[in-house]
Amino acid sequence: MSEHVEEVTTRDEIWRARPTDARLVGIVVGRDGMPSIVEQRRQLTSFGVPIEGFRHPAPNVAETWEERLTRLFGRLERGDVVVVTNVGVFGRDASEEAQTIAELGRRGIMIKVLAHESPVA
Repeated sequence: MSEHVEEVTTRDEIWRARPTDARLVGIVVGRDGMPSIVEQRRQLTSFGVPIEGFRHPAPNVAETWEERLTRLFGRLERGDVVVVTNVGVFGRDASEEAQTIAELGRRGIMIKVLAHESPVA
């Protein structure tokens, strides 16, 4: 993992060290080798992570990874807490994951990853 990423096992841990007024943002991505979007959403909501305006991504949208990152970075603010089920959300390979995580860290955005063996609470 990275200095910007913390694995969490309970709802309380998601909020630890959260800046005042920080938003909690759940992110899901449909990609081979990852749980389905529906399963990722279920895991996040079981931890109390809201996913406002959740919609299944349109499969016919031709958007590059860089365009997706630009859109993501434009929606996040310093102090936000991003919660994902797997760091694979941040890139198509380990290099992209590391670059995205480092950039989020530089922007003051915290990352929490749900522990896979966590019980649903």
